[in-house]
Amino acid sequence: MTLTSLLRSPLLHFFVLGGAIFAAFALLDDTPEAAAPDAIVLGPEEAGRILGRFEQTWNRPPSPPELEGMLRAWALEEAYVREATALGLDQNDPVIRQRLSLKMRFLAESASAVAEVDDETLQAHLEANPDRFRRPATLAFRQVPVSADAAQATREALNGGAAPETLAYSSLLPVRFEPTPAPVIDRSFGTGFAAALAELPRGGWQGPVESGFGLHLVEVTAYAEGGLPALDRIRETVAADWRAEQGRKSQEAFAEALLARYSVELPSAEEVLAQ
Repeated sequence: MTLTSLLRSPLLHFFVLGGAIFAAFALLDDTPEAAAPDAIVLGPEEAGRILGRFEQTWNRPPSPPELEGMLRAWALEEAYVREATALGLDQNDPVIRQRLSLKMRFLAESASAVAEVDDETLQAHLEANPDRFRRPATLAFRQVPVSADAAQATREALNGGAAPETLAYSSLLPVRFEPTPAPVIDRSFGTGFAAALAELPRGGWQGPVESGFGLHLVEVTAYAEGGLPALDRIRETVAADWRAEQGRKSQEAFAEALLARYSVELPSAEEVLAQ
């Protein structure tokens, strides 16, 4: 083929025209160039989070060298993660599996954490779960450790106006207890001690009452019944408990729906134990 016939060839004209069109498109196209597969690019949103974490920790903005160091550390961490993933180091790692599983559970519960709830729903939750919110009885009292032989004479002296501090022998327990929940009293004196005090007549020194430390003469100075508080007194506590329960339900529903997407085959416990 001569040069003249080549220049007149429609095929050559097609290639020249196509090349011109592609060149013009490349010059006019303003679409951002995609990052190369091995590019590490820190966007403004993530950079802002890095800055915010520093300011929350140190209550001041970082200096330029500090910020440059943190940005480089982010890039190095990203490179480490990519290389580790490429090498398969993320596979069969129990720590990574636990973290990923935990993040999925957080996602399943996240909607419940910020859910708004009305008082009617909270009242129903309170009534359906009274044991979670019932307050124990509280007692205020004075006590004097005593031996069985001296109990009657010591009680008469106390009711006659003797100061209990002068009659109590050396003990790690204080003489006076301000209003204290019954479970706390039982942790100090032994199970059942608070219930025994609640049965004592009010006014004057009574007893002796037995505890894990021995015998005590006791004067109950105040007693408040336990019970279920009104919703307006514990609304935030009930709301937090309701959200936690909704979170558990959401997680369970999410787990069931997630497993339904898979064909799950598990060995029986007996098979595993027999290995």
